[in-house]
Amino acid sequence: MKTITMFHYNDLHSKFHNWPRLVSFLNEHRTDETLVFDLGDHADRTHPATEVTRGQVNTRLLNQIQPTAVTIGNNEGITFPHDWLVHLYDEADFPVLLGNVYHTDGERPKWANETLVVEQNGIHIGLFGVTAPYEELYPELGWSVESPHTATKRAIETLQDCDILIALSHLGFYADERLAEAFPEIDVILGAHTHHVLDDGVVKNGVLIAQAGKYGQYVGQVELTIEGKQIIEKRACLHDLSEREPDEETVTVLAEEYHQAERLLDVTIAETPGYASDWFGPSAIGDLLASGLADWCDAQLSIIPSGVLLDGLQPGHVTLNMLHRICPHPINPCVLTLDGATLVRLLNDVQEDAFTTMRVRGLGFRGTVLGMPVFHGLNLQSGGYYIDGQEIKLDETYRVATVDMFTFGPLLPYLADQPKRYFMPELLRDVLRETIMTRHHAIRKG
Repeated sequence: MKTITMFHYNDLHSKFHNWPRLVSFLNEHRTDETLVFDLGDHADRTHPATEVTRGQVNTRLLNQIQPTAVTIGNNEGITFPHDWLVHLYDEADFPVLLGNVYHTDGERPKWANETLVVEQNGIHIGLFGVTAPYEELYPELGWSVESPHTATKRAIETLQDCDILIALSHLGFYADERLAEAFPEIDVILGAHTHHVLDDGVVKNGVLIAQAGKYGQYVGQVELTIEGKQIIEKRACLHDLSEREPDEETVTVLAEEYHQAERLLDVTIAETPGYASDWFGPSAIGDLLASGLADWCDAQLSIIPSGVLLDGLQPGHVTLNMLHRICPHPINPCVLTLDGATLVRLLNDVQEDAFTTMRVRGLGFRGTVLGMPVFHGLNLQSGGYYIDGQEIKLDETYRVATVDMFTFGPLLPYLADQPKRYFMPELLRDVLRETIMTRHHAIRKG
């Protein structure tokens, strides 16, 4: 009998404080025959070092651990501008598996492999990768996206002579369950995206699904016991890294990366009189962003949750680092075309206490609570809503600028199917930066 051992982790989201512990674990437990996989969202533009290096710091850290293979998550796929993703893995010393994202001309990124075969003690292990298919967002960045099931079917046909099939998935746990139902020939799905902590894995339709939480808090371990060329047992467990001593060499490397990032973001762009912030009261910085967003999207009105601005700005110089700190989210501007009835519903919903006090995790939001909405271009008079002096008419249509997270479904489901346009790759802080530079004395380099 033989045992195939693999370690996996997912959704680091550039939470680099945990990375030295993960490296320490792999240094101790890995052998030449151990398989190691990263399941995507290693990079997150919330972190200054990821931002200023266009994700290259993440590739350098992955090179350090030499994974067997990785796939990409939505943070690499739909928060990175096209050019960033094209060159993200130029210096990678590891294979990237991705079967369902292409250039719009049908060509794959030069770093993308649809499948990979690894041989271990005479056992052929077939690997492939698929990521969450954000069909409305990828085309805005110059990519085409394919159904993960279509890509999986093609990969399985390519790998049909392999003894073991392993999917690297950034689809999310429930989508992984559907993948297992559709393709029982897959032996293991190593998952991500939904941040599930699956202590012992989950078996669905004979397929073992494993996922290891988020932020490098855990490393997952899967062991396959092989007799001949058949799997006779599958086991999964998690290793909690919270008490582990970090790898000191990695700590030193990260300290230097942080220092360089801070230096590169220490660029003054303007001088302002200062803008106060309040999540549940008047917010000058919120008014500024809402005004800029309406202009950016050429909309009649704009709506932002005040919680997207984590702090205000003191009077004086404004640097790129300050803007990254107060608005770290990988959230894009969006313009909705709504009839008056839907608009009134939206205006009412975002002012409800249950909405303003909601603690959101995911959807690109990196704050605490949504906070009170900030409106621009809207007046409230005698219990009614007015735009340009006219009360909103229920059967007319309006252009409404807002944040993309409102349109994804979980927060305001009725917005998911409304006509919309996403502004990509610009993030909210890009709108804030340009608004400040336009309305104040801009200080430009060169």
